[in-house]
Amino acid sequence: MVERERSQRRALSRDNGASDKNPDTRPVQLLIAPRRGGSIAPMATDVIVNALANYPDVAILRRIRPSAFGVLAVGGAADDDLLVANTTMERALALQQSAGDAVIVERNSLLRHHGIAQPIVPSGVGLPGSPLSDPASVPTVFKIADPNGGPIANAEVYLYSGGFPLSAMSAADGMATINLPQSVIGSVDFIYVKPQAGFWESWRVRPSLITDAPNILTLRPLSSFAPAAFPGRPFLGWGERIMRLDQQQLTGSGSRIGIIDSGCDNTHPALAHIQAGADFTNLDGQGEPNKSTWSNDQISHGTHCAGVISGGGTSDIRGFAPEAEIHVLKVFPGGRFDSLISALKYAIDNQLDAVNLSLGSPQGSEIVANWVERARQAGVAVVVAAGNSSGAVQFPATVPGVLAVSAFGKQGTFPDDTYHAQTYPNGVPGTVGRDGIFAPKFTCNGPEVDVCAPGVAVISSVPGGGYAAWDGTSMAAPHITGLVALLAAHQPEFSRANAPRNADRVNRILRTVVASATNAGLAPAFSGAGIPDSVTALAQGVPLGSNNGVDLGELTRLVQQVVASYPNRIGAPMQ
Repeated sequence: MVERERSQRRALSRDNGASDKNPDTRPVQLLIAPRRGGSIAPMATDVIVNALANYPDVAILRRIRPSAFGVLAVGGAADDDLLVANTTMERALALQQSAGDAVIVERNSLLRHHGIAQPIVPSGVGLPGSPLSDPASVPTVFKIADPNGGPIANAEVYLYSGGFPLSAMSAADGMATINLPQSVIGSVDFIYVKPQAGFWESWRVRPSLITDAPNILTLRPLSSFAPAAFPGRPFLGWGERIMRLDQQQLTGSGSRIGIIDSGCDNTHPALAHIQAGADFTNLDGQGEPNKSTWSNDQISHGTHCAGVISGGGTSDIRGFAPEAEIHVLKVFPGGRFDSLISALKYAIDNQLDAVNLSLGSPQGSEIVANWVERARQAGVAVVVAAGNSSGAVQFPATVPGVLAVSAFGKQGTFPDDTYHAQTYPNGVPGTVGRDGIFAPKFTCNGPEVDVCAPGVAVISSVPGGGYAAWDGTSMAAPHITGLVALLAAHQPEFSRANAPRNADRVNRILRTVVASATNAGLAPAFSGAGIPDSVTALAQGVPLGSNNGVDLGELTRLVQQVVASYPNRIGAPMQ
């Protein structure tokens, strides 16, 4: 029992950085909801609210009420609300231990996007010990420049040499200064430069640095690498071409797609047609999202995903579905599970056909899983990035009924002196396929993976009107969401007129995606069924009751699931 309490305390404290020896006194944020399908009758939410009122150290922050259709579709009731509350660590543990089968009490975990923000450096790299232990440091200046010597602003510079990376951002004059410990000036392992837009990143091994003048780091324009075919008029990425988007001209007109991410800069020429959204990181006094701040994308991630899904394609990047109705649902930065749940509720209320989740968490959530199932029952297909931790597939890509997407790369689609090249696998069985296809080092893998999609050196839109090449399963999932948008819009059997909005429609759309996939020589744990093909998918749907030869039980998991069984799959909610 003592060990269980310690485990629960560690789980509850994880977002706050607390430990058993140094307990965190800040409030713990919880999700509290009635459990459906437990061994005893579920409590009404009002009963839970009244019980919590007895504890002055519990503050209910807001109450999320399911849509009528979403509730009825999964056999719920009108009292099936979700509570978001703050309390102390001790009270959180007590509530969890007393909840039993009637109530779910979980930590409201932070969400993480699945784009690569910094390189994953091999273990064992660097000098013994941390350079931060050296008190003597020397200002080391770098100038980030284009091939003509012109300055490049807002480029991130990272130096690796044992311990944590040291970093700086280039100013308007292209200059970035890092106070480098004297003891490691001559033994830096790597320099990584990540430009904001317009240029290829740079990865340099064991550079020779000087301290009496700027170290010039020259970046090459994206257009300088011919195989990328950038900019193009319109521009189609290498991954879109592999999925044969260049062989059909469908636009996705009539479909409705949600991008649950960091927002989207719709002043970008390729994204000016995107006009709907909500910011779930900016709530009013009634808990309603701001309807105007969703276009402020502070971390560029959502804008990059939007270009792949719905780039306009006139004189710029063409996404899969340039005429789809896009809804931008902002949950980054700072979003938690309740932000994701609110975005799923929005998708149900607005009858979206699909949502893209290029995000995840190391922690599972029975409550989030329930809401994903509500969305599926309401006709919303949920496409989720598998994760970038190199290990097991991350939540919520593990939830039954979603389409889990891993990443693949292709040799020859990026310059050799970029970190993109460093993502090539090191002899792991099943990670090197045919025709230069490979499973990158970062991609999560496992039996939950349904399909794989392009996720290395994906060029797409970023705020400010530019373009950047990014890695991650975050970049892979939008390729599949875009294909889902085309199916929802252009396959007659999936049209709103012919197919009721329910789980069966979702399952058939996602089975069609899986059935179109081609095995590229990668192990199923890394690629699922393989690489979906847009021409094949749009040429044939999957009729009701058909699995098109796909083993859905093992490969796609896109069959009816009993939501009550989900806690057994991930263990206790807060562990």
